[in-house]
Amino acid sequence: MIEAAEAFNEMGYSAFLVDFMGSGGSDGNQTTIGYDEAKNVTDVFNYLHQRGDKKIMLYGCSMGSAAIMKAVAEKSVHPTKIMLECPFATMSEAVGVRLSSMKVPQYPFRPLLMFWGGVQNGFNAFSHNPEDYAKQITIPTLMMYGKRDIRVTLEETERIYNNLPGKKQLAIFENGGHGRYLDRCKEEWIRDIRAFLKVSITPSQTFSPKSCLTSPL
Repeated sequence: MIEAAEAFNEMGYSAFLVDFMGSGGSDGNQTTIGYDEAKNVTDVFNYLHQRGDKKIMLYGCSMGSAAIMKAVAEKSVHPTKIMLECPFATMSEAVGVRLSSMKVPQYPFRPLLMFWGGVQNGFNAFSHNPEDYAKQITIPTLMMYGKRDIRVTLEETERIYNNLPGKKQLAIFENGGHGRYLDRCKEEWIRDIRAFLKVSITPSQTFSPKSCLTSPL
């Protein structure tokens, strides 16, 4: 996230980076793929709000996007805008893709892994579905997807996007993989982020022909 933070700084925004539980410099080695991490998002948002920051925008990639969506949908987190890179639509699909990459049969291992992982971590993995969280998100949202993503499908992204009832934009990067768009399509990423942060989104909004942003559905 360092490179993304530097890009936001260059656009004139301050960046507050967070290590989720069990990640980076945080204690532990446990992850719930965004479920409990939503509490981390909530705590940081509340900290910034209480110190006087009023215009807070959230940016996350993959699991980070799922955590942001859950925090906004269920934990009374109300940022100004959110930017989401390649969130999975359902936990079941996320687990399925990873099993396939290891050439492990989907059944019975997918439901067993979700059940046992949920038991170990104390949450219902079957209920952790960003496509459902999307239905409760009314703040302006920029969704981003890379066509070379091998972990999340475009169909998943479109389901989430279609469920968002508020103002929204979808950016699709031809050379993007699973996140880390700054590696392969930095110019497009910066252009679309900049446009989203500085331009109010309306149904009639248009961008330059080179922009990856699509009009709201």
